[in-house]
Amino acid sequence: MRYCDLTLAYTETSGGIRTYIDQKRRWIAENSDDEHVLIIPGEHDRASQTGQLLTIELQSPLIPGAHPYRFFWRPDKVRHALAQSAPDIVELGSFFVEPWAAFRYRDECRQHHRRCLVSAYFHTDIAHAYVGAPLRHLLVDGVEEISETLAAWGHRVSEVIENGAEATFGQIFSRCDLTFAATAAQAARIAEYGVSGTEVVPLGVDLDQFSPEQRSTAWRRQQGIGDDEVLLLYCGRLDSEKAVIRLVDAFEQLAEQPRFHLFLMGEGSLREALEERAAQRPRLRVLHYERDRATYARVMASADVYVTAGAYETFGLAVVEAQASGLPVVGVDAGALRERVAPDRGRLGPVDDAGAMASNILEVAAERQRLGAAARRHVLESGYGWESTFRQLFAIYRAATGMQDL
Repeated sequence: MRYCDLTLAYTETSGGIRTYIDQKRRWIAENSDDEHVLIIPGEHDRASQTGQLLTIELQSPLIPGAHPYRFFWRPDKVRHALAQSAPDIVELGSFFVEPWAAFRYRDECRQHHRRCLVSAYFHTDIAHAYVGAPLRHLLVDGVEEISETLAAWGHRVSEVIENGAEATFGQIFSRCDLTFAATAAQAARIAEYGVSGTEVVPLGVDLDQFSPEQRSTAWRRQQGIGDDEVLLLYCGRLDSEKAVIRLVDAFEQLAEQPRFHLFLMGEGSLREALEERAAQRPRLRVLHYERDRATYARVMASADVYVTAGAYETFGLAVVEAQASGLPVVGVDAGALRERVAPDRGRLGPVDDAGAMASNILEVAAERQRLGAAARRHVLESGYGWESTFRQLFAIYRAATGMQDL
């Protein structure tokens, strides 16, 4: 079997989607005779192969304001890459130009009586996170203080356009042979797009790599963090979707608590603004994206509390990695965090409320050892290992191709 991931969400500094794809490719190489093709946008047209793994980059322009992400702009080149690599299964991880090339490729395969399935994995709630929420921020935030009528108009316009986006993406999902989501709640969200029958396949974590045993007192001392001080950590994209500015706002409300530090690890459009804030706060630091997974896991385990303010998580892979590392989590009561963070392993507060987050940080920090141990137990008992993820995923794929009517 030859599998393919087709996505624009795979760069040198990507987060959960890249982790999922990298782990999938590793699992295929180590556990099967199957092959994997990764098709992504890049600076130049090029291809490279290592054993069973083929990577194809198609020259594509940068997304304005979202460096280093690029977008596919020529569906004919995507279709040609698919025809040349000839996968049996194409899994979509993004949903703009590329799905139509995949559907065309599938049609051509079936015309020649070759098996081919196209699936979609709901990694991101696109209609809400990238359409509705930004529009509401533009049309509503700040307007309510000026005019309730204008704010109400902004809400209506945002809702209409978001509903249109749901319908558009729903049509794409409906044309796929299979749809996947990481949680039951996200499968229900896809149903709001008008799509039923979504398979729930939870993502995983390397339970040996992400472990309290990776905690490093030496690393903490190198960063100037004492044994009795509390390190708050966020790892992920530094952009508005992840609401990282709100983490800084919450941290600044802890200014009179000198034992707290906040480290933000990642890359994104808000790095410069965050670095300007950090210049005024010696205990606030903006770290670069860590490509080495072992180092990343050591940093994670060496923190005390994981913090996140993003309201649009569809699984929260970094949250599960933090919990596997023995950290309690302070987040917001939205998205997949509702499933990830119960009161026995952290706290959730209102979205976009820095004061509530600061209060929750104080509460969790006081119980961080007990809550962190409970978080680790939960991850172990829930079976969040990549082995389980890919055995389930590939079993679904093999059953589907076996039943396919060519």
